Amino acid sequence: MPIALFVKAIAICVGLLALTVTAAPVRAQETVVDAAIEVMAVPGIPHAQVWRMAGEEARPVVVILHGADGGDAAGRVMGPMLARLGYAAVGLPYYSPDWGDYGPPPQFPDLPGSFLDIRVDQLVDLRRALGTMSGVDVERFALFGGSKGSEFALIAASRYPWIDAVVAYTPSDVVWEGWGLEVIEAEGTRSSFSFDGEALPFMPYRGFVDGLLAGDAADLRAIHENGRADHPEREAVARIPVEAYAGPVLLIAGEQDAQWNSARQALNIVASREAAGLVTEALIYPGAGHDLIGDGGPREAHRSGGTPEANAAARAEAWPRVVAFLARHLQP
Repeated sequence: MPIALFVKAIAICVGLLALTVTAAPVRAQETVVDAAIEVMAVPGIPHAQVWRMAGEEARPVVVILHGADGGDAAGRVMGPMLARLGYAAVGLPYYSPDWGDYGPPPQFPDLPGSFLDIRVDQLVDLRRALGTMSGVDVERFALFGGSKGSEFALIAASRYPWIDAVVAYTPSDVVWEGWGLEVIEAEGTRSSFSFDGEALPFMPYRGFVDGLLAGDAADLRAIHENGRADHPEREAVARIPVEAYAGPVLLIAGEQDAQWNSARQALNIVASREAAGLVTEALIYPGAGHDLIGDGGPREAHRSGGTPEANAAARAEAWPRVVAFLARHLQP
């Protein structure tokens, strides 16, 4: 296949992956921001926004970390929802897919266009900037991530004790290989995340490019599972040291997750933390897939795994527990 067609096919297929990793979290009517909610830009942090209920009270921070879709969609949907619960909800776009001439233009051209060496330590810059804003209490600081955003959140929590709580939907227990236009012909060479200027050790995929070229026939879960099976020697270095974080963690996963084996990864996280004497809340739903964020009813989620009904039931059961978890650890 000519390289131009090859790259275009990859761009299209990764676009499909991105659309499925973070499905619309809540019902459409929940995305409407009412007049009681303030929306503010975060100074010095490109495209980051804060949603909070109007008033003088300083609200605890909940940072929303997007999945492989990039952009700001998750923040725009979950921001108002978390604001209504009494938080300063912060959407942090950190990646905006850019496939050059072979894909649609990026939403945010000034953000990384490839999911390669994403800076985990940018959270320090974000916290510092939020500390200059009125109505925002950075001494109460939680992370709320889904899929790749959960990977980001757990890496950060393992390094920053000032993070007070983590909600991780369909999480990973390891750092995974990255992707982008510049590594189409160099699979297995780059990490998804970096810290303090150094790329983090990662778990490679098996057949990421070939699998995505298969389009709807691609088995994304197998791409992850097979890569892990091929590289048992990478487990120790790629593993996120979740036991280094003494704070509370809530994990939500589905056993039928078609993106990656988030149920097994969640149980690995629980085991690592239990071995260190740390308690972890884990909600594992046997019939559910990857589409678990929010409280909405049945909805189609392309290649999520599970059924719309099972995913909706999992969301309905999990969301009140997420709300209670955040209140328990952030509210006075």
